Amino acid sequence: MTSTGTTLDAALPGGVLQVALTAELALTQTEATLGSLALPAHRVPASTTMAALDAMFRRDATLRWVVVDAPGAPLLVSRTWFEVTMTGRLGYGRLLHQRRRVAEGAPPPALEFPVDCPVARVAAAVIHRRAAGDHLLDGVLVCWPDGRLGVAPVTAVFEQLAQQYAYQALHDPLTGLPNRLFLLERLRQAHAAGTSGVLFFIDLDRFKDVNDHLGHGAGDEVLVEFSARLRTVARTDDLVVRLSGDEFAVLTEAPLTTAQSTALAERIVLTAAAPFVLTARGTVEIGEQLVSLGASVGVAAGADSPDALLHQADLAMYRAKSLGRGRVAHFGTELLEDAEDTTAVRARHEMERRLRQAIETRSLALHYQPVVSLPSARVTGVEALARWEDEELGRVPPDQFIPLAERTGLIVDLGRWVLRTACEEAAGWPTGPSGLPPTVAVNVSPVQLAQRGFIDDVTQALTDSGLAPDRLCLEITETAAITDLAATAARLQQVRDLGVRLALDDFGTGHSALSLLRALPVHLVKVDRSFIERVTSDTADAVLARLVIEAAHSLGRQVCAEGVETTEQAQQLVAMGCDSAQGWLFGRPEPASARLTALLTSRSLAEPLAEGAVLPLGGNDELVLVTTPERVITYASAGSGPILGWLPQELVGTSVSQLLHPDDVARLAVDPEFAARHAEGRGVHRAVHRDGTVRWLQSETRRLVGDDGAVREVLSVSKDVTATVAARRALADSELMFRHAFDDAPIGMLLARPDGSLLRANRALATLLGTPSEQLRDQRVQDLTPLRDRPGQTSAVTELFTRATGRTQLSTSFRHADGSEVPVSVRVSVVRDADGQPTSVFAHVVPEPAPAVVPV
Repeated sequence: MTSTGTTLDAALPGGVLQVALTAELALTQTEATLGSLALPAHRVPASTTMAALDAMFRRDATLRWVVVDAPGAPLLVSRTWFEVTMTGRLGYGRLLHQRRRVAEGAPPPALEFPVDCPVARVAAAVIHRRAAGDHLLDGVLVCWPDGRLGVAPVTAVFEQLAQQYAYQALHDPLTGLPNRLFLLERLRQAHAAGTSGVLFFIDLDRFKDVNDHLGHGAGDEVLVEFSARLRTVARTDDLVVRLSGDEFAVLTEAPLTTAQSTALAERIVLTAAAPFVLTARGTVEIGEQLVSLGASVGVAAGADSPDALLHQADLAMYRAKSLGRGRVAHFGTELLEDAEDTTAVRARHEMERRLRQAIETRSLALHYQPVVSLPSARVTGVEALARWEDEELGRVPPDQFIPLAERTGLIVDLGRWVLRTACEEAAGWPTGPSGLPPTVAVNVSPVQLAQRGFIDDVTQALTDSGLAPDRLCLEITETAAITDLAATAARLQQVRDLGVRLALDDFGTGHSALSLLRALPVHLVKVDRSFIERVTSDTADAVLARLVIEAAHSLGRQVCAEGVETTEQAQQLVAMGCDSAQGWLFGRPEPASARLTALLTSRSLAEPLAEGAVLPLGGNDELVLVTTPERVITYASAGSGPILGWLPQELVGTSVSQLLHPDDVARLAVDPEFAARHAEGRGVHRAVHRDGTVRWLQSETRRLVGDDGAVREVLSVSKDVTATVAARRALADSELMFRHAFDDAPIGMLLARPDGSLLRANRALATLLGTPSEQLRDQRVQDLTPLRDRPGQTSAVTELFTRATGRTQLSTSFRHADGSEVPVSVRVSVVRDADGQPTSVFAHVVPEPAPAVVPV
């Protein structure tokens, strides 16, 4: 457990905290079922025609759904779907459909659930259906055992789910006590009001022995019993909290004297020392057994912030444990100095010491991953990657020691060693099948690039090794480029003047902008693997990848795709005109050896790539525009023809306003809110086709900001939504509730496929992991779990999400964007199809504090 914990503001997205605090807690302690939300169904016979149903809806404006008693299974017909169907694309729907029976109109299959079905499972099915494209779904069918039918509005489902998760976000499911988030919010409120009580941090002694020898069932019994005892010891106005594991807290509402706080803490110690009578039967048959534990209590008051108060009480508790357990300790400033001498700090210092020693003794290693040209798949070079395997620490991943080297300044010496070693080893490689010797790419840290002697280091490495300058490629990241764009461009020009090739690495993961490609004197752009992973399955990703390739080519840069793992991905990239690629399809990183030499001389590292794109991008589904800040078009994709009737070259040089509907142009001048949405690319607007017809476009706009903070270019991606705009308007309220219940849920929520790949992740989960929701969507649940030190845990997460074993909850850790581990509790609900096969997994993720490190 960390000593500071997670602040509530960081764990809950804005606008949700109030919902969580005002939830009807008594109603949400148990999982809600669908029956409480169902409305009586208005049933009609199977012979009902569309015209008759139209008359029903016209007579009763409050009628939202009708259930048709069709043979086989009832049909749920919503007003929204009916209006869209009867209107039709050209307005002739009523004329065409009025004599047809309702069943012949092919309404979407109803989602049907028993009356006792949990709301969470219904919500998961709704999200899965909407993710598949059913945007008109606004109700589900409810079935009673006696044959009665009802309809539950989707909005009510998500309202109930939001209330349920609001309670779960702030309470411990085992003991029913408020949790750490609740405590931090109460502390924040008290701090804002200028009041402060006393915080008692309680940790059960020898609790681990109960779990290890008697089983987790016995451990849970102890925790429930101790929470009940704490309630009896605490006063009426005191807050009793379960922080995590065997850690609890008591917060008094008013300040206490030292004598008073000591007396209360000692009462807590005494109540924990009383024997526990255990009768749990789980993995261990214990019968009825007495166990004696105890507790250590830390006391703190008067801190500057809620986090500081919790941290101080935590330190005091560890001081009590160090004094022999079963003790009480008050916080003192001397504990802050002692806290620096923790095992974690010493481990970090030890890793730094050993890394420094490894660099000095050159005991690290370089592995090389092939880079191939497309479409031939011939090796043109390799990328050098540092690897470290320590005698005591074992294999240390690069995402651990590289950030450590950057923080401590060791990256300069490490980068110098990598550069020299790569040049020395590459100088002896034979000529490849292309007739040219392979190049070697070396990653350059922003810290290295900022060093005055960096150019001298490059020159010296080339001179000493004898490697030709054009065989060396230095890769810089976007972070290095945008820190000081002008200075970076000048420094890179010096490197380029040496004859060395330059590459912009991981393009697309940070603050990617076309202005970077134009401003930096790079030869090559390396597209990040996050773009490539779905390039054959997601049109948007494919369009973006193609846009990067086209933009780079238009500026005279070549493009290399990273993370290529399948032949289909390579084939798609060839169709897009990508120049080169690297990834597991062509070879994994490996040390310099005879095998690597053989790879470098191979004629091809993959099967011949077929012609044609796996995912056709004919340009008829999306329109990509790049404009000046004044919205003059400088680039238009091929989608301009099918969507607007204009060829790309005809649009270049014209203003975007010329394409807008005159009414929208006029509204821009008088409606500030509409103008702001339009400027930000939010919502839907109208455009005029070349033939005079009106098209509704949904656009996403991104402003590319220059070094001086001014907008340099504007990128927009638009999709023709004319056919669905009416339905979207009808479902605006429902969609708002859907987004609120999922995206703004108070705890992390995700929807995954049965293989663990994410379909959707909400803001709370993104905030918890420090990763944008869009990036989470492209990952797998298994990838979120750190592999370091916990290989068995990864297997458990895999089973939970992919094997539908019946297990619904797991305590594990997810990986934060900064490399740290975030302890979480994961609860899942499996969505199945009519055959009982799993189609997706719906889960929510509750943060749990990490295990604390006891000072040695």
